Amino acid sequence: MTGSNTLLQHPVNEIKKDCSEDCGLGLGHKQHTCLGIVEITDACNLSCPVCPANAKGNNFLSLEQVSDMMDLYVKAEGNPDVLQISGGEPTLHPKLLEILILAKLKGINIVQLYTNGLRIAQDDMLLKELALVKPALYLQFDGFTPEIYQKIRGADLLDIKMKAIERLTEKGVSIVLSVTVVKGVNDHQVGDITRFASEHPGIRGVLFHEGIVKKMTMIVKRM
Repeated sequence: MTGSNTLLQHPVNEIKKDCSEDCGLGLGHKQHTCLGIVEITDACNLSCPVCPANAKGNNFLSLEQVSDMMDLYVKAEGNPDVLQISGGEPTLHPKLLEILILAKLKGINIVQLYTNGLRIAQDDMLLKELALVKPALYLQFDGFTPEIYQKIRGADLLDIKMKAIERLTEKGVSIVLSVTVVKGVNDHQVGDITRFASEHPGIRGVLFHEGIVKKMTMIVKRM
C-alpha cells in the first residue's frame, strides 16, 4: 500500500503481485470506489440465459457479514456516494429491510437495489418495506414483447415487469430501468424503452447493457 506516493517501509501485507491485489482497499490510495457492491445472496428465482452471475445457490450473507462489508467501505471512502445491494436476487434475502436500513444508518448517501422485480409485483409486505426506505431501485427491463423475455430471461415476464413498475410508482420508489441489449432480440426497442422511461413519472433513468456486461450506457432524465 502506498501513501503520499511513497512505499511504506514496513507494509502489513507481504508484497507478492501489486498493491491493488495484495492490499485491497486502502486509505493511502488516491483513487476511490465510485460504486460499492454487496452481493447478499447467490440465490435467484430466475435462470436468465444472459446472466453473468453464478446465481444458483441458496446462500445468504448474515446481517453481521453485510455490516462488516459496509464498515470496510465506509472506512475506505469516508463518506461513500453509492452502495448497490445485489445478488443473485436480493429481494429473496429474509433480512433485506434490515440491510437497507443499515446502509442508511452508516451514512451511505445512495443505496441502490438491483432486482428482477418478481417479488415486488406480488409481495405486498416487500412493497411496504421498500416504500419505507425508498432505495434507488434498478429494475431489469428488456422490452415490450413476451418473446424478448423468453429469449433473455427464459420466461414471459412482461406483465410482471409492468406491474412492478406500477406498484413502485404508487409507493414513490424511484426506478431506473436496467436493460440488457441483445443484438437481434431487443436492440430494435431501445428507442421505445427510452421514450417509455422519459414519459413515465416513476422512472428516472435507463441503464443499457450490451450483451452481458461488455458496455454500459446511462441515460438520465432531467428532473
